[in-house]
Amino acid sequence: MRRSKGQALGEVIKELLKNYDITSKFNEAHVITLWDKLMGPSVTKYTVKIEVEKRILFVKLSNAALKQELSYAREKIKKMLNDEVGEEVLLDVHIY
Repeated sequence: MRRSKGQALGEVIKELLKNYDITSKFNEAHVITLWDKLMGPSVTKYTVKIEVEKRILFVKLSNAALKQELSYAREKIKKMLNDEVGEEVLLDVHIY
């Protein structure tokens, strides 16, 4: 897959991900790394486990009050993460 020297590296990477059909897995991994950035240190401190399975984000928290609060904000969290990635990666968010 040789391209002209004028093509940007970002475009080459996007094309490579698309050709190997791994864009969705890359975006799921990107969502996990965005959690700390978007939710901040007060939430990150209580995040025990975070994973994406079948386009559903599963977040395990160690603080019951925070768990309850974030459960009410699931749609907002999903929208915020999807917007940051630039496409609809997540279908749902489960807080447990």
